[in-house]
Amino acid sequence: MLFVLYEMDVLAEKQKEFIQAVPTILEQASAQSGCLRHHLCRDIADENRFFVIQTWKDQPELDAHWRNDRFGTFLGTFHLLKRPPTVQIHAVSFTAGIEPIKAVREKVPSPNDKTREK
Repeated sequence: MLFVLYEMDVLAEKQKEFIQAVPTILEQASAQSGCLRHHLCRDIADENRFFVIQTWKDQPELDAHWRNDRFGTFLGTFHLLKRPPTVQIHAVSFTAGIEPIKAVREKVPSPNDKTREK
């Protein structure tokens, strides 16, 4: 599985255009084989900074997405940005849910947790 993170600083005067265009483009991308999910998020500290987070099944399907005309449309939105986006691609070797967090919290009490002292 692959996570792709695009960090984009949108020009303030182009924000409305960006918000109108990008969700539609992402909806089309999510219909592609291998796209497990995608999210468009806004930074809480900077209203002009956005993140696109995509999860892909494998590299060949991500490569097919990058070759697709829909991705070309996404690239076309980059003229709305202050600078080229930052892109990070992460390959995931395993996934887990909340279970590891629960396991660690049950085994190692917090130093401030007086209720666990017996």
